[in-house]
Amino acid sequence: MNESSEKLVEKFLKFHSGHSQNTVKYYRSGLKAFMRYFDENKSWENITIEDAINFYNGYNQTEDGRDVNKNTKIKRLNDVNRFYEWAVEHQYLFKNPVKTFVKTLKFEKKERLNLSEKQVQTVLAKVMNYDYYVYTLFLLKTGVRISEFQNILYNDVDLDDHSIYIRDGKGGKDRYVFIDNELLNHLKNYIAYRENLNLKTDCFFVTEQGKKVTNYAIDKFRDYLKEVTKDKIPFDVTPHVFRHTFGTLACEDEMNLIVLSKIMGHSNLNTTSGYVHSNKESRKKEYLRVMNNKK
Repeated sequence: MNESSEKLVEKFLKFHSGHSQNTVKYYRSGLKAFMRYFDENKSWENITIEDAINFYNGYNQTEDGRDVNKNTKIKRLNDVNRFYEWAVEHQYLFKNPVKTFVKTLKFEKKERLNLSEKQVQTVLAKVMNYDYYVYTLFLLKTGVRISEFQNILYNDVDLDDHSIYIRDGKGGKDRYVFIDNELLNHLKNYIAYRENLNLKTDCFFVTEQGKKVTNYAIDKFRDYLKEVTKDKIPFDVTPHVFRHTFGTLACEDEMNLIVLSKIMGHSNLNTTSGYVHSNKESRKKEYLRVMNNKK
């Protein structure tokens, strides 16, 4: 798309600069993906509903070759719809050509993937890289989102208080997550290891080069997890699976849902309650407990 379209996107992002950095980054990536799909003869003024349909049907790979699923396509078009609604409201544009099409799109509801306690131990046993082991254990023990993990600062971690301050989480909200005894011991060792690196950042978690854990570094971590667990776990193990695992196992251990909701940074308790018997094995166990004890 043309240069004037780029400038209008920058105005949109600047208008939303009060949101969290991650939210603005998400908006940007969605709009950029849509814009890159069209040549420079296209602009926001001459995009049509047919263009939106073509994008939905044709946007199947990212620039770096990753496959794009249905839900990602819908998210991208929702980003475009949000942009148009803003542009029309502020009279930069006169119509929203994608609105009616976006209303027809429905997200695919997928089974949440999570690890059982036995699978958690299998994954930890397969992760031999020290940095990745600490990353993995931390994500499993705290349930933080990967973007939150990347932004934790050294001073946000209070080992004496067994707590970690999560700043600027989803929706711009701050909160605390906590450290159990197993994680505490590993974090103490990690701090000693970290001090011997040539540090170039105030972030708590760093690469072997002492740099912030960037999205590229997370991609490498994700690829590593898939590779070392591919013959042991029947689905792709990703950092987000660790978050689902934390929520599911906490529910199975009967953690108070309101407390769990606060720890996970959910804005709605219904989101947290989705972790109750969220996987097949948990539902089967509950079913058999009830049905086999009938008199």
